Amino acid sequence: LIAFATKLLLVGCGESAPTKTTLSALSQVQKDFDGRSVMVSGTLRTFDKPRHYWIENDALDRVALEGAINLAPLESKTVTVTGMFRYDSNAGRRIEVDELVALE
Repeated sequence: LIAFATKLLLVGCGESAPTKTTLSALSQVQKDFDGRSVMVSGTLRTFDKPRHYWIENDALDRVALEGAINLAPLESKTVTVTGMFRYDSNAGRRIEVDELVALE
């Protein structure tokens, strides 16, 4: 059902507009989103060795965040991320961040 709803969202959106989705959908049908601009919300988390960031939901669906945006001030906050989603079976899921906005 989620895959069907996701495909409807993808068909209905233009190539220039980001697709609003969920972390669960990105985890379940990740190949369908590869190379698409997405907008998704989650809690910003980090690990320091090596320093990296990701967003996650309560079910622990996670997507890594990449880009030149300073994410440190928003650690542990609920955020909305807009950017290019990439999936690789070796590297995992990631978003090349264009915009990040705190919801709290």
